[in-house]
Amino acid sequence: MLGFRWTAMLFASAFWLSAHAGTKVINVELGVSTLEQVRKEAASAGRIQNAGTSTWSKGPILQIDNPDLGIEGVKSVQYIFDAAGKLSAVVMTMPATKGMADLEKRRFDEVASVLGEKYKLAKKVRPSVGDRYAKFTAPDTVIEIDAPHMSFDMEVRYMTNAFLKAFNSGVSTGAAEQRANEKSKF
Repeated sequence: MLGFRWTAMLFASAFWLSAHAGTKVINVELGVSTLEQVRKEAASAGRIQNAGTSTWSKGPILQIDNPDLGIEGVKSVQYIFDAAGKLSAVVMTMPATKGMADLEKRRFDEVASVLGEKYKLAKKVRPSVGDRYAKFTAPDTVIEIDAPHMSFDMEVRYMTNAFLKAFNSGVSTGAAEQRANEKSKF
């Protein structure tokens, strides 16, 4: 009987640890990896630049231009941290096109298909002409692909729920302040 309890406790603890682990992207883990861990891992992908402080998370931002990540065409990657130095978002910018208009659709679809195999699809907007967008969810994480129609680039964003909440709140507050400012000018 002791063996059964021990096995059940081991299974439960392994499940708890995996359930609370962050989402992994390019060898780092959202909500878990620290600034120094990301610096060490990202150094092998290219020259790391300090890109300031995030307005939303109040933490530092690291950026690598033309990184060697093993993902075709990534132009840049930003690692955004919270004030405690934990990774809260990763933003990859890549071409939305491979040179011809009909291939633009395919690149979005390729990335969405790969993410769809790993994460739960929450929303997908894919008109034949217009902005393309997909949103996926994982525990405590939102992954978005944003391919604006008139842009040559698209973004793949991995964000903790806390980062996304702070971002959305900041955008709403900024829009309200903009409207109030404009209103006062009339």
